[in-house]
Amino acid sequence: MKNIRKMLYLEAKNFLTGPTVWMGVAAILLFGLYGFYYGTQLINHQEMTINSIADVQKKHLDEVVEHGHGKPAGSTAYYPFFYTSNPASPWARFAIGQRDVNPFTLKVKMLAIEGQLYDSELTNPLTLLVGNLDAAFVFVFLFPLLIIAFTYNIISDEQESGVWKMVSVSNSSIAKSILLKISIRLFAVLVTALSIFTIGIITLHLPLSYPTFQLGVGLLLYLLFWFGISILVVSLNKSSSFNATALIGIWIFLCILYPGIANIGINSKVPVPEAVQTAIDQREGYHAKWDLPKAPTMEKFYAFYPQYKKYPIPEDRYSSGWYYAMQFAGDLESANSSEILFAKLQERQSLSQVTGILNPVIGIQQLFNKVANTDLAGHVRYLNSVKHHHRNVREYFYPFIFEETLTEDLNWHSYPAYKQAGYFQENVSSNVTSFMIWTLLLVGCSVILFKRNFIHIQA
Repeated sequence: MKNIRKMLYLEAKNFLTGPTVWMGVAAILLFGLYGFYYGTQLINHQEMTINSIADVQKKHLDEVVEHGHGKPAGSTAYYPFFYTSNPASPWARFAIGQRDVNPFTLKVKMLAIEGQLYDSELTNPLTLLVGNLDAAFVFVFLFPLLIIAFTYNIISDEQESGVWKMVSVSNSSIAKSILLKISIRLFAVLVTALSIFTIGIITLHLPLSYPTFQLGVGLLLYLLFWFGISILVVSLNKSSSFNATALIGIWIFLCILYPGIANIGINSKVPVPEAVQTAIDQREGYHAKWDLPKAPTMEKFYAFYPQYKKYPIPEDRYSSGWYYAMQFAGDLESANSSEILFAKLQERQSLSQVTGILNPVIGIQQLFNKVANTDLAGHVRYLNSVKHHHRNVREYFYPFIFEETLTEDLNWHSYPAYKQAGYFQENVSSNVTSFMIWTLLLVGCSVILFKRNFIHIQA
């Protein structure tokens, strides 16, 4: 026991006195702090925008009503926007996910909805390719590089320098020395990760709740996965250059090539021409009605809203009731394409989940984004809530439009309030299970190679 403590002390001293160790830890810490800063700034900006919506909405409606004074409500109803928002979860600062490319606010008119749903700001293509440097990016992409730097020459360096001959007095001393080296480096990685994660909990104000626990467990298993890969490669007992090249090659494949190939495969397997077809169907379904008799359009509308049959729709002139019935008909024309589009988005999400099981790099990203509610599924839930709000707004104003109520006689601020999609706790058990399986496989293979190359080595 005394010899083990002495060996542990010497190994730890030798490892910690290396300047590259502290440089690596300092670099990952700085990247982590910047990731916390960037995530906080982005989400704070989004929250400021969301918090301003109520005032903007009120001012906008007041201006619309002022300009529409003396006109029927049907004429004025063409102009107002009705704002919606997708608030960030407390964990969005940790994993931004798709919140930087998908709209977090949408404003909709009473017109056909499908053409209004797919609005997004222009984004730097390079940023879309590599992602933003949030906390999740640091843990997913940079921590594996730190593990590789700590472990690639854990044995080969001393073999190449001749120090190993002094250590190899007996088979047991070789095994103990290697296990101590592995333990020290694993401890250093976990302490570094835990420190940065704890700083993140404090600076990002993450709740001490089950989702935060899921982030921590997923991160721990992910780090063990990469540590397992490194030990597996090192156990091959090759040179330092071979180990470094192999590990960097694995990192490039898992972090860059595999996700790119998987994305191309999913896009090819599940194309979504309906994204364009939906907008085309909605526009054609609406514009074609201008040159057709009004009766067929109104019959489609009455099938859903029979209570408005009592209001006459003249064939020889324009009427607001017919105009908004025509907008509704446009949505009916595109309903099938819209349903297919959302079904295919769900299919893509399911295929992406499968790729996450096969590749823990994708799996940990999915876990982070699920917990933070910043994945594609979260955005689809938001779009569905916008559709629901649009329908509620339409149905609120229909009576005033068909009755030809004057603009000033209508309370424009009493329309149904928007109900936010809210935070949804997705199931991440499949991601966690895949991490466990991968880690156990790597540990098993590493133990086999370790026994073959070091336990039975001749002194």
